[in-house]
Amino acid sequence: EAIRGGVPIISIPLFGDQPKNARLAEHHGFGLIFHRAELSVNTLSEAIQEAVTNPKFAQSAKRLSRMLELQPVSPVHLLVKWSEFTAEFKTLENLEPAGNKLNFFQYHSLDVIAFLATVLILILLVIIKVVLWLWRFVFTMISKLRKQKVA
Repeated sequence: EAIRGGVPIISIPLFGDQPKNARLAEHHGFGLIFHRAELSVNTLSEAIQEAVTNPKFAQSAKRLSRMLELQPVSPVHLLVKWSEFTAEFKTLENLEPAGNKLNFFQYHSLDVIAFLATVLILILLVIIKVVLWLWRFVFTMISKLRKQKVA
């Protein structure tokens, strides 16, 4: 709505897609973001002053508004074209993603997770075996050295 009107915005995102939209407005230069915790009369009045006096915000908002107006293909035209296309061809199996036909294990990559978990467990077991072998070897050497000193 702000883009269509060509006006800068001051957003206080609360939930849902509002934080993302506020970041996009700030990124594209036609908006400022305020979080609830930072909100006060002073910060809000400064933000309004900034949005009104800084020409960057108005220019960005007007530029995006003009881009929206002059889209090469209007959304209404796209809707009509796709409606006619689907009406003519009915089913569009060739446009269905291959992921629609995956079973539960493939879709959630459980086969890959199981393989990686098995490899990780085997590596850990090998490391534990090597550490235990080294531990025994060191204590065996220490006990042999003690016996040699005693003898």
